Amino acid sequence: MSAILSADDLNDFISPGAVCIKPTAQLTNKENDTLNENGEVEIQIDSEGNPLEISKIDGKQKSLSPAQISLADCLACSGCITSAEEVLVAQHSHEELIKALKEKINNNSNKVFVASVSHQTRASLATAYNLTVEEVDKLLVNLFINQMGFKYIVGTSLGRKLSLINEAQILIEKKEQNNLDGPILSSICPGWVLYAEKTHPYVIPKMSTVKSPQQITGCLLKTLAAHELPVNRSDIYHLSLMPCFDKKLESARPEKYGETTTNDVDCVLTAKELVNLLEQHSDDFQLIPPQSHVILSSSVPITETYAKCAPKSWPFVDYSWSNDSGSASGGYGYNYLKLYQNHLILKDPINYQQEGFSLKSVEGRNADIYELRLMYGNTTVASTAIVNGFRNIQNLVRKLKPSNKPATSSGSVKVNPLAARRRARIGVKASSPAGSDETADASKCDYVEIMACPNGCINGGGQINPPTEVGEKEWLSTALEKYGKIPIFDISSQSSVDAVREIVQWSENFCHEFGISDNRLLKTWFNEVEKPTDAAAILLGARW
Repeated sequence: MSAILSADDLNDFISPGAVCIKPTAQLTNKENDTLNENGEVEIQIDSEGNPLEISKIDGKQKSLSPAQISLADCLACSGCITSAEEVLVAQHSHEELIKALKEKINNNSNKVFVASVSHQTRASLATAYNLTVEEVDKLLVNLFINQMGFKYIVGTSLGRKLSLINEAQILIEKKEQNNLDGPILSSICPGWVLYAEKTHPYVIPKMSTVKSPQQITGCLLKTLAAHELPVNRSDIYHLSLMPCFDKKLESARPEKYGETTTNDVDCVLTAKELVNLLEQHSDDFQLIPPQSHVILSSSVPITETYAKCAPKSWPFVDYSWSNDSGSASGGYGYNYLKLYQNHLILKDPINYQQEGFSLKSVEGRNADIYELRLMYGNTTVASTAIVNGFRNIQNLVRKLKPSNKPATSSGSVKVNPLAARRRARIGVKASSPAGSDETADASKCDYVEIMACPNGCINGGGQINPPTEVGEKEWLSTALEKYGKIPIFDISSQSSVDAVREIVQWSENFCHEFGISDNRLLKTWFNEVEKPTDAAAILLGARW
């Protein structure tokens, strides 16, 4: 996918299998007849690396097209887990973006280019160029609007807030109905989603179907841009700037609800790939052009800049690029607890007052797993866990695996005494730190915010690497600091209750006006990926 990507960039990466199980194409009757006429053939590679089909009967040569693997093929393949990092996916690269831009100029097409930018990408660029996030935003607007000819560029904040609100609403409803059967697992991390679909399908029923900010933003941006210009929705080319390569696969997941002819995201680039594009095309595009001091010293308020580069109908411009409280992966766990707190206060103000609530943090076995508990007095009323990195994810899904232990004739489960003693020893070794009486257990929480990368999305595989003279921890700390300085519009604050209602009402009006169902805007889907049955594939494939 990108020459700048290697497995070393992926931290907690689980290597893929060696076999792709993309089904072979079914030949038509005509193709079968041609094959029979030519007799036995063999495939060879010529001196320029092109594949040739050579007849063993008369030596005739036929050029073959190189095999290609699409994003949809990756989603349907169980040969690897985080497929995006190892498989060449031609649709999503900076070369394809440049090609699309040139085609518009050369063919004078109706294609309109729009972009959305994630919070983590902005923080990564700010760290790499030693700028503030606001300065990066100004430079990105100049790059895409003035240099590349994009029509609009927006932050993913509106999509993220709709994702956060709907996630919390579903959890609160289940909580109120006493319908939480084990934890609900977040699904905004496509690396984790693919891992679950391909290796632990038994957790799929526990996974939240709320879409990620990228996909919600894509639906909103394409729909509003097409309506405003006006052009066909298929003429909108949406570029998404994300911290993670697996977001490319997420963008290719077919829509299950409503209109499915066009994707909401046409191309995903990471911060790392954007830098690569700028280096390769430095004569045409610069993030920091010679006149950058004029751009950065402009007295125009940044909110006015955000408004000018968004569709006129884009709502809530004042906080359209704003951040959210909680983790640097979006704060899903934190916002669920705080929105549930607001719900309880509004529902039962006599028994629940603001001053009675507190948040308790419970550490796990490492820094990438911890619990947050919403306490009212000494009582836990709701809980969530943050789980980052595949090693912690593996431990969680093992705990969630349905038990298949044999039962005795009396109906009780048969216990292996040796195994029981071993578990007891492990339990002693894994006891809580001194001075603490408990350790985080994500399997017992209401909700788990799961990210494949250690430290979460701020440390995504597509984020810019530190220079050789800077340590990784120092670099990540700076990125977190930059991320934390993005102004927050806190939907979980009790003072924002009316604003949350306005956002929800706006989304309902949007769906009604454009004939889009709530499911089409807000819901995704999952399915178990069939494992290979071919003996060679099983032999060569990786074991998880």
